[in-house]
Amino acid sequence: GITVDNKLSFDTHVTALKKDCFRLIRNVVKKRFIFSNDQMKLVVNSIVACRLDYCNSIYFGINENLLNQLQLIQNAAAKAVVGLYKHDHLGETLKELHWLPIKYRVQFKLLLLVYKCLNGLGPDYLMSMFRYADFNHSIYFHEPRVLSHYGERSFQKTGPKLWNCLPLELKSCSNIDIFKSALKTHLFKMAFNN
Repeated sequence: GITVDNKLSFDTHVTALKKDCFRLIRNVVKKRFIFSNDQMKLVVNSIVACRLDYCNSIYFGINENLLNQLQLIQNAAAKAVVGLYKHDHLGETLKELHWLPIKYRVQFKLLLLVYKCLNGLGPDYLMSMFRYADFNHSIYFHEPRVLSHYGERSFQKTGPKLWNCLPLELKSCSNIDIFKSALKTHLFKMAFNN
């Protein structure tokens, strides 16, 4: 689950997640000799990456320190997969594993939800949040004005903001599988400056 505090900072949640994930990673690394590299990747994905991805859209707009804490978890998971030690330099490991950094995983999740809403695959209450901008075409959304930091992090604000920044070829993908693949490639290039 998600631990929510009264300021919506998710500090308590990230601290608990970090503690839990590092415990799991330590336990898996102790048994590393049992697994091949592919099996190790599968195990780490199934017990750590899924926890990082669970409800990760709430991480959009959290402070950089918490985002860095989440990135440390992913970095430790990547080191476990390739057999690096705790203090070894990560280098290009995330790129080689084809894992998006946390910041981009969050954007991926939000943009996928926007795509689903646009194509009738999302929940009605989310689909009704989007209004097209007045530019004589339907590829840009109106970004509502918000009066607080919490409003800046809302899906109603972040969804259109992220969508409007996408290239046209991504916005016009014909099905969800093509969109997911193209979006991951786009975010991967952004993350690793290719």
